[in-house]
Amino acid sequence: MSAIENTPLKNSVNAVLFDLDGTLLDSAVHFHTILKTLAQQEQLDAPAISLVREWASNGVAVMLDKCLNIAPEHKDFTRLSEQFLALYDDEVHVSLPLFNEIKELLLLLAKKQLPVAIITNKGRRFYQHIEQQITPLCPIFMGITKDDVINIKPHPEGLNKVAKALNVDPQSCIYVGDHLRDIEAAHNATMMSATAEWGYIEPNSQPEQWRASVRLTSPLELLDIIESSAN
Repeated sequence: MSAIENTPLKNSVNAVLFDLDGTLLDSAVHFHTILKTLAQQEQLDAPAISLVREWASNGVAVMLDKCLNIAPEHKDFTRLSEQFLALYDDEVHVSLPLFNEIKELLLLLAKKQLPVAIITNKGRRFYQHIEQQITPLCPIFMGITKDDVINIKPHPEGLNKVAKALNVDPQSCIYVGDHLRDIEAAHNATMMSATAEWGYIEPNSQPEQWRASVRLTSPLELLDIIESSAN
């Protein structure tokens, strides 16, 4: 994937906010392991990881449906949903599958002493274990989960909480995510936005039409964007 020609950001960046799944965390690795376990248990065909990545941003119900053909009306749907979450709880304690270049990006952001926050629609039950593993790479100023807000993304509540806690102008923050709801959340918070096009872009999505401030084909491109905005 070649780099995209971006125009400079309109403001200097004083804080970097990230989505989690599909942006920092290649959580499809976890999901694929779990779905293979369930498939073996239920004597079903295991899905390819490419299929899991297509649906990873849509939650357990959609992944069970699209990857194992277990729809919500299936007699075993509730049991398998609960088992999926229990297995995921085990996975997030022991491994951190970051996308390529994310580790280096986080280390460099920490070196620059730019505040970093994470806003995710994931529950705190799972998020807390992930943050513990990210923190040695880069201090996380604040992590906002679906349990910390009344309104989840694309509502700007979580993003606004971070800007207020940092005491910075939201227009000097950039929010990086791989889904339209992330870009819409940034717009709604009057923040700059970046599309993480290495993430879980759904089939038939058109990220070029999301009106993000910039589109990134690799994580380290974000550093170039930030440095150019400061000039």
